[in-house]
Amino acid sequence: MERIRVGLIGCGGISRSHSRGYLQLPDLFEIIACCDERKELAEERAKQLGAKVVVTDYREIIARDDIDAVDICLPHHLHAEVAIAAAEAGKHVLVEKPIANTLDEADAMVEAARKSGVVLMVAHNERYMPVYQKAKELVEQGVLGRIFLARADHNQFVPIGERHWLWRKATAGGGVLIGSGIHRVDILRWLVGEIVRVWHQQVIVPERFSDEVEAASVTIFEFANGAIGELTCNWSAYAASSAPWFEFLWLYGTEGSLHNVGGLFVASEKVTEWQGKFVQIPIPEEDSFVNEIRHFGECILEGKTPLTSGEEGRKSLAVVTAAYKAAETGEGILVQM
Repeated sequence: MERIRVGLIGCGGISRSHSRGYLQLPDLFEIIACCDERKELAEERAKQLGAKVVVTDYREIIARDDIDAVDICLPHHLHAEVAIAAAEAGKHVLVEKPIANTLDEADAMVEAARKSGVVLMVAHNERYMPVYQKAKELVEQGVLGRIFLARADHNQFVPIGERHWLWRKATAGGGVLIGSGIHRVDILRWLVGEIVRVWHQQVIVPERFSDEVEAASVTIFEFANGAIGELTCNWSAYAASSAPWFEFLWLYGTEGSLHNVGGLFVASEKVTEWQGKFVQIPIPEEDSFVNEIRHFGECILEGKTPLTSGEEGRKSLAVVTAAYKAAETGEGILVQM
């Protein structure tokens, strides 16, 4: 089998995690080129991945005949421009979350990939984490019964200054909800079902983060199946590194419950050993980024639709954009699926 030839576009922070996947899948991928406007970052990643080509303009990557796919690890506002150009050039696309800053951009990306017949996959990495894959398995087995309440949060301190693109609404599209909370939105959609209405409040904390975008937020969800949920997100959590958890999930059902505090724990009336008490469920030790990158390759080679397809990324973005509108209006907002 010939390896999939990849151009990595954007060689900053998250590209380091993507690189772990490529390094552990040498029979599936070959990194041909690395691109970043900061040439030293592209050179660093190229050295790590064995790429022989280093450029500072993504157009040089897309124009190459020896590249089959691109991995886009750029600021949010650049996702659509680069992904559409790559798809139109016949390249398969893996793009970091969020898929884009707006639904119009996301729709254009999905349409470009459809027209060219290429794979468009969004790096909603949490669906590839063993803990959530096991949670999904338990939900589908029905051990929780009907889920009626879901709770999640994101607890982190992000120390950035005003020069960083995450600080600005024009480049990031928002703050903690679109930047990290969208991961939790995506997991709740995957585990519980589609979200049809949202209520949202947020706070800007210029002393700790930015005077343009929210540092913390609380979102309430109404699911299509009648369940409700809440998500608390914080990028300015004091002493977050020593907090009891980084990300929290709790699902409540008519027959049982599960949470991920200190592992994955489930209690259920459906299983004798789990009745009336929480029991820890073994989780395999796997790197979610290796799982994610492998899935991208399998979708290309086998013609499969990605678990986190462009359409799925668009749906999670639709929840976030509805939440931002809810913050502006003070009302519950229907999600535009």
